[in-house]
Amino acid sequence: MTGNTREALRSVAVVGGGPVALIAAVALAQALPGATVTLTPAPIAPDALADRFPLALPATHDLLATLGLAPDRLLAKGVARPRLATRFDDWSRDGRHWLIGDDSAATLPEGRLHALWLRARGQHRFHDLIPACAAAAAGIADPRVEPALLLDPARLTQALAAIAGQAGIRLTAPFAAIAADTLHCQDGTHLTADLLIDASGPPRLLAPDAPFEDWREALPATRLTLSPTIADPGPLDRYRATSTGWSAHWPGITAQAQADGAGIAIAPGRLTAPFAGRILAIGDAATQPGPLGLLGFTLALTQLALIRELLPARHPEPLLIAEVNRRANERADRLRDFLAAHYHAGGRTTGPFWHALRHANRPPSLENLLTQFARRGHIVTADEETLPRDAWLALLLGQGIRPERPDPVAQSLSPAEAAHVIDTLAKRLAALEFPS
Repeated sequence: MTGNTREALRSVAVVGGGPVALIAAVALAQALPGATVTLTPAPIAPDALADRFPLALPATHDLLATLGLAPDRLLAKGVARPRLATRFDDWSRDGRHWLIGDDSAATLPEGRLHALWLRARGQHRFHDLIPACAAAAAGIADPRVEPALLLDPARLTQALAAIAGQAGIRLTAPFAAIAADTLHCQDGTHLTADLLIDASGPPRLLAPDAPFEDWREALPATRLTLSPTIADPGPLDRYRATSTGWSAHWPGITAQAQADGAGIAIAPGRLTAPFAGRILAIGDAATQPGPLGLLGFTLALTQLALIRELLPARHPEPLLIAEVNRRANERADRLRDFLAAHYHAGGRTTGPFWHALRHANRPPSLENLLTQFARRGHIVTADEETLPRDAWLALLLGQGIRPERPDPVAQSLSPAEAAHVIDTLAKRLAALEFPS
């Protein structure tokens, strides 16, 4: 009987030098109070975007609070700044700008919001009906809207290091090599652990040759150049499609993304199996979603939440490993489809970068989602979803997709009645009178 006893992890070693590694060490130390958690530093790679540009969407805020990083405290101490929405210019079929809010859209008793908006025949923009977008347009961080958190990597690292010290996390000399699941450090010491966490970013120091699924056809922005900027975008990230890719204004930074040329090389994709044997990859080491939206850190947090939910035992369990891989991959693939829809949903079509996408293959799951939405205005649900349904609606409607079939519930109102409902709501939101 003792051979079937499930033993808890006694030791965990995390490899990495940025916020992803630190927060993984803190999360596992809290989840395993009886285990030894060790952090082995490693350099932060130029393309480790989750470490260099950490962004936490509202869906991850509960986890942050559990780890001692309550969002309101992070904002008050200057570790984070609020982001309410993302604006896209020159990215739609008609050339008009559109926004995706970081919080949910308003709700209406008359029926589904986007269906009524369509029934109103284009009165106002869809993002006018999203409270976060209204607050962003006003340039304020309204306390009634839960923002995404744009985290300062240096201050976040400092905060996490303090928590790690209080949690008793051990620190070794920098990483040198791995052999037979044994970590070798640059001072000649070595260590083993029941579970090895690879948070080293795209270099994947613990399994550099692990099978990798290439996403470059779905996410074609594979070169990124960065330069300082003086303009402060406020609580709004800004993207503009160009003939060769896109440009972005993030706090303090101007970014240019394209398919080739100079800059930081990005290899979008994910490991086929982020959990193999005793090695579990998280963050950019597991999935590199690329620079659009800066969603790598958010994905890393959702991976940590999954690990804490399905906590491995001391000895590898094939069924649990398979379940972690299944759910982590479904979550990563859903996020890939969301990002790929920015490129492949038929919004911007002019310019060599966008023209080349006409010949690219779309992931089958994205193809199905776009087909369903184009026919019925329905967003195919996913079990492992990181983004709210309203983000998908804002993305597809903003680019100019209009469903072929009207919503039956919305048909109960005349276009004039629907327009009145939408107009009333839009005016309330523009005046920052948010529905309770």
